[in-house]
Amino acid sequence: MFTDNEIIPGKGIDGLKLGMTESMVKSLLGAPDEQEEFTHSDGDEAHSYYYYEWGLDLTFEEDDGYRLSYISIEVDKFAINGIKVGMDKNEVLEKTKQLGWEDPLEEDVSTDEIPGNELISYEQKNVNFWFVSKKLDEIQIGPFWKDDETPIWPE
Repeated sequence: MFTDNEIIPGKGIDGLKLGMTESMVKSLLGAPDEQEEFTHSDGDEAHSYYYYEWGLDLTFEEDDGYRLSYISIEVDKFAINGIKVGMDKNEVLEKTKQLGWEDPLEEDVSTDEIPGNELISYEQKNVNFWFVSKKLDEIQIGPFWKDDETPIWPE
């Protein structure tokens, strides 16, 4: 399915593009291995599709018209400018600095179940890096934004 495994911020991975409808994603990747519906604390709903073979968790937000709002990558098959799941936190920070990305927002999101859990966000790129015990566990991308209410969906 994927001929190019490069994650492009604000766009997607190869033919999997942010802004696609659920039916478009199913046409491209087939039925998900698992599907989940959930409600955020603000009452908005979302759907998640899990594709285990690809290590992808795809989120479709109600307030985006159930278009593909976030792509979460949980395996090292895909890379964003050479950054892959499994890399050390310091390597990731050094790489993003070399790329000229803005200073990240760092947050400790540890829980009793997942101690040592950190989130490093790059707001301008809408890229989140999730770390467990200083190792990159997940890469998450979303669309760029025109303003607080308007996502810029890729062509």
